[in-house]
Amino acid sequence: MRKEHRKLRRRPLYFPLLAPVVGAVVAVLIVVWGLSKAGTTTVILVRHTDLAPPASEAVSGLSEVGRYRSRVLAGWLGESGISRIYVSDFSPTRETAEPVSKSTGAEIFEIPATDPRRLMKKLAGRGDSPVLVIGDAETLERILESKLGRRLEIADDDYDGLYVITDSILTSPRLLKLNYGG
Repeated sequence: MRKEHRKLRRRPLYFPLLAPVVGAVVAVLIVVWGLSKAGTTTVILVRHTDLAPPASEAVSGLSEVGRYRSRVLAGWLGESGISRIYVSDFSPTRETAEPVSKSTGAEIFEIPATDPRRLMKKLAGRGDSPVLVIGDAETLERILESKLGRRLEIADDDYDGLYVITDSILTSPRLLKLNYGG
């Protein structure tokens, strides 16, 4: 009987604690992963492409270069997973969005340029897929300032800038600025 008692004493004490500790670590990792995945918002901002000259008799509000750039943009964003495209009631924003909508399958939502708060409310929610906003320079500057907390100016001739804002519950918003050319 004494020998059996000694065998029980020699068992390490930490073995019964191993399962709860491993379980707790796994649970924390799952929660952190879930928060980062569900709590990440990606907003892609693009200015409408080049406008047709005011004196021209163009059928579209976009110039030939503008229509070309909107097709280039559609190629860039074709596999991006965009779920929604927000445009203003300014026709060049919709014209810039149409090729992107065709390449991504994303629905276009029009929000009047006179109602920027409505757009900001739409962008405040957390989403599982990126959204695209096509607007004028002033609208994009306001969104950038709201999301990043600092003012960025968009040049008058910057029609191919692509601003990607990634915002997560776990990190501060980050900005990636690209030029898609065209």
